[in-house]
Formats: sequence, structure tokens, C-alpha cells
Amino acid sequence: METAKGYVVEITPQAERFYFELLDYLYSTHHPNSASLKADGILALAISLKHKPYRGTLEQHLQPLGKAHRFLLYEITRGKEVKNIYFVDEANQKVFVTDFFGTRQAAKKLSQRSK
Repeated sequence: METAKGYVVEITPQAERFYFELLDYLYSTHHPNSASLKADGILALAISLKHKPYRGTLEQHLQPLGKAHRFLLYEITRGKEVKNIYFVDEANQKVFVTDFFGTRQAAKKLSQRSK
């Protein structure tokens, strides 16, 4: 039996920078083991977009960009979540992860980061 290969997931350089900023936050506010588990979980969620990338919710704050950005939530702690933001390039079977955005930040900041 052959398994489906799925989409290629690419984390943009900008998203990589946001991920490392998030790591700085996690390691400064959590026990190292907890921070490591959460960092791995956030990345695993992004990589899981290889299969069923359309399962995320449309991100209305990025609608003006015209790429149908979506997001999946990863819970850091109760009330603190990170949005894994991405869009799907169907023609090339790619998913571009563009941001790792803490939901406690102002939504306006998301639009400014994604220009």
C-alpha cells in the first residue's frame, strides 16, 4: 500500500525569526523541560500541515493580503495560545508557515508583521 506524500511545509525566514523570539519567551518564563516540550509541539503542529492543510481557521486579520491565510492554535498555558499562521499554495502543493503569533498580542500587530 502506498501512502500519500502530502504537501511540502516551508517555514518562511520571517516565521523562523518569530519562532526564535517565541523560544526566547518560553525559555525565560517556563522550566527548560516544559519550554522544550512546548517548542517541539509548536513546530510539530506546523509540520503536521503536510496532511490536511485546510483544517485551519481562516485568519480574517490577514484577509487583505489575498492569500487565504489560516491558523492552527497551540495552547501554551490556559489562556495563552500561539497561532501557527500559514497559507496553502495549491498549485505547488506547498504550505508556507508565515508566523508564530502569541494570541495575547494585539491583533493589529499581526497585520503589521505580515506585510
